[in-house]
Amino acid sequence: MTPTDVDEIVARLLQGTLPEAQPLELARAARQIASSITSEAGPSAPQIRGALKVLNGARHFEHSKTIGEAWHSRRGIDPTVQKQLAQASIELGAFDEAETLLNDALAAAAASNDLQFNTERPEYRGLLGRIYKQRHVQSEDVNQLVTATDQYLQQYAAKRQYWHGINIVALRTAEERALLDPRPGATVTELARQVLALAVDAQARDGNDHWALATASEACLALHFLDYGPEWCDRGELWLHRFLSHPNTDPFSVESYSRQLREIWRGNPLGGLGCADRFTQIIERHVRRTERRWAVDARRVQEIREHPEVLEKNFSGEKTFTIETLRKMLGLCPSIGCVIDSTGARLGTGFLMAGSTFNLSEPLVFVTNAHVISDEWDGSIKPADAKVTFEVESAAAGAPVAHAVGNVLFTSNPGALGERSPALDNLDVTIVSLKSVPANVAGLKAAANVPLPSPKTKAFVVGHPLSGALQFSLHDSVLLDVCDDERLVHYRTPTDPGSSGSPVFTSRWEVVALHHAGSSTTKRLHGSGEYEANEGVSLNAIRRKLGAA
Repeated sequence: MTPTDVDEIVARLLQGTLPEAQPLELARAARQIASSITSEAGPSAPQIRGALKVLNGARHFEHSKTIGEAWHSRRGIDPTVQKQLAQASIELGAFDEAETLLNDALAAAAASNDLQFNTERPEYRGLLGRIYKQRHVQSEDVNQLVTATDQYLQQYAAKRQYWHGINIVALRTAEERALLDPRPGATVTELARQVLALAVDAQARDGNDHWALATASEACLALHFLDYGPEWCDRGELWLHRFLSHPNTDPFSVESYSRQLREIWRGNPLGGLGCADRFTQIIERHVRRTERRWAVDARRVQEIREHPEVLEKNFSGEKTFTIETLRKMLGLCPSIGCVIDSTGARLGTGFLMAGSTFNLSEPLVFVTNAHVISDEWDGSIKPADAKVTFEVESAAAGAPVAHAVGNVLFTSNPGALGERSPALDNLDVTIVSLKSVPANVAGLKAAANVPLPSPKTKAFVVGHPLSGALQFSLHDSVLLDVCDDERLVHYRTPTDPGSSGSPVFTSRWEVVALHHAGSSTTKRLHGSGEYEANEGVSLNAIRRKLGAA
């Protein structure tokens, strides 16, 4: 049963369970918990830990950030809450903020008698290693690479845990690939064999440990990479298939291993004959089949557009979309951006369009949800604190490029999911100018009309959910329904948290709607009852409100 009362959602979160709730109601519940932390009768540390655990597990990192920041600012450092807040910040891309949180936690641990710090201290070191590793990936700065390795080595020396060990293997391999001098002590090969033994032993002792399967796969990849025979790649593939078929392996786990393969081992999901390429391609096919989406690193967009034969190789035989469709999708990417707050956390998506689309004088405007950017809506990023990054532009520049938000040109607060109303209100949209825009980007084109829903009418969502990777919906993308006044559209298109503000496209690759939210219990637009659907606000409704249609 879906709770309809925010208080009930709050109660369940504090019990450590995640209810099936409407997205805006879940956000309200997170803000209510954050507000209650100031009260002496507010939630306890164990209750906050439980709430953050389930929110992080479901990739609702933005809500974890809301609650965790409130605890940190009002009650100081709790060993576990600090870790969970740092985890959420890292996943959202706020690396500087996460590093400060973790260093503060280590300092507090050194001065405290709280035994919980002993449990969490290894996690702090591992998360710091993850931050430096991601900075290296973004900048290719070998200083960040060495610092990352040092963090994992420090913890592995204290306690041999396979998850720290496998990162040492990967990062030391990257160090030697960068022609840095080998480190003293055990060789990378010896470490890889050691970590493989630890992972196999851990999996034998606990069959629920799916991470051990991924680690065994990566250790075998390392041994293959270090020229210990082609059979190691075959062994690694076997462990990979065991990992992908394990009941505890969720999308978060799959993406974590895939990211390691792409970013550290340089696996190419669209080409290449190496072992890392092979593993990355297996995972991509798994994701396309099980999650009905395709993600591409922004750094590869131009490369793929210039060499479309890689699409022919990887997507030939697909019946639900064509290679030409994929090429058109890639052409849209430069106009789609991530909305970040003052800490650098990615909290939504948006897109550029010609101002004339909305009867506005600016050449280009940026369109997103009001629950992403707004001065009025509680929980949104204030325009003065908001910036936009276009990952294709940043990839071409070799460093993040952020564009500050200028003026708010139009905003309309969110309405409830499935709320039917003839009035052109509650459109959940904010249109802003940007103080600068990417060069040579014309913006997306608006659809002239809202298509009639039918089993053959498709709706596609392209955005940046929770990461720099561009994500495309590919399968089961059916336009389910349109309300009578063409204000809301429903579609069965897979999306993740962070997709708020994404453009919804027709099969002609014209924008028909602004993605708003989704749920397995969305109210139907016609008749009574609920169904699984995502919801977008019709672009034509926004244009009519502004006198542009």
